[in-house]
Amino acid sequence: MKIIKSRIFKILVALFVVGILLGVISYILIGTNNNSIINYFSLIDNGKFDYFHSLLNSLFYNYKYAFIIWMIGIIFFLSVFVPIIIVFRGISLGFMITCIISNFGFQGVILSLIIVFPCVLINEFIYLLLSYYSINFSYKSINAIRYNKSINLRSFIKNYFLIFIIFIFVLTLSSLFEIYISSNIIKFVV
Repeated sequence: MKIIKSRIFKILVALFVVGILLGVISYILIGTNNNSIINYFSLIDNGKFDYFHSLLNSLFYNYKYAFIIWMIGIIFFLSVFVPIIIVFRGISLGFMITCIISNFGFQGVILSLIIVFPCVLINEFIYLLLSYYSINFSYKSINAIRYNKSINLRSFIKNYFLIFIIFIFVLTLSSLFEIYISSNIIKFVV
């Protein structure tokens, strides 16, 4: 894929990895337990997990980040915030995985793998791709204004919106898998 080989995408991936490392380091330095993660596993273990409510939360959380990144591309002068969002996503992931492993030991490694594969990986890949398109859209818009180039704005925005819709669809499938399949797999481990 041409996008994955691009310099912008590689920088975004590097920032995400830095975020993961910062998340691990921050958990080690702070050393606090995240009760929401522990509560998540106990609800699954006790059979009190609310699938519908959890699905709505997952969809809201995924859509929120996708929409923010997409809107930043439309408001092109805000594109400098996209790397900050990517680093934050990495910090959240690193902190969560470290918290799970710290609280559950070897069982936490298995739980982290169940949570991360495939849902979180798919989600983060979608956010990285969407970030790439957001920055690319901003860059092309700024260049069109700077060099007084004419672009077909309607077609440009239509394609950008279509990309957003496709990514929202993939995030929806990922949320469904996360809530209805991954949580049931976790029952066997907890």
